[in-house]
Amino acid sequence: MQLRFRELNWEEDHGVTQRPASKENYLVTVLAISFVLGMAVAVAVYTAWRSGAIAPGFHNALSALSLFVCPPFVLSFAVGPAPDADLALTLIVGTIVFANAFLYAGVAAGGYFVVNMMMKKRRRS
Repeated sequence: MQLRFRELNWEEDHGVTQRPASKENYLVTVLAISFVLGMAVAVAVYTAWRSGAIAPGFHNALSALSLFVCPPFVLSFAVGPAPDADLALTLIVGTIVFANAFLYAGVAAGGYFVVNMMMKKRRRS
């Protein structure tokens, strides 16, 4: 019984490295929030487009704004407001939503890198 107890405490005796502190999880938090935000923006733009609030084509200000906040929305040209097949609509909408989510996450990762480098530079000065 004594030997088994020593085997369970092997990590404490040999100095195994611990998990990083919660401070190291900021990047994961930023990426998760921006990914969900990108999905929400894409779904909102798509819903507004399907309901008729955003006109087909990019000739008015609301259409240009929707293309600015959701660049994959340009794929709506490939489908039009009423596609023939539900599968085509599902594929296009899924592509728009996930492409925008990954786009937002990528921009957030770049922003996190720049802010992190600036903060390190300030600490050294």
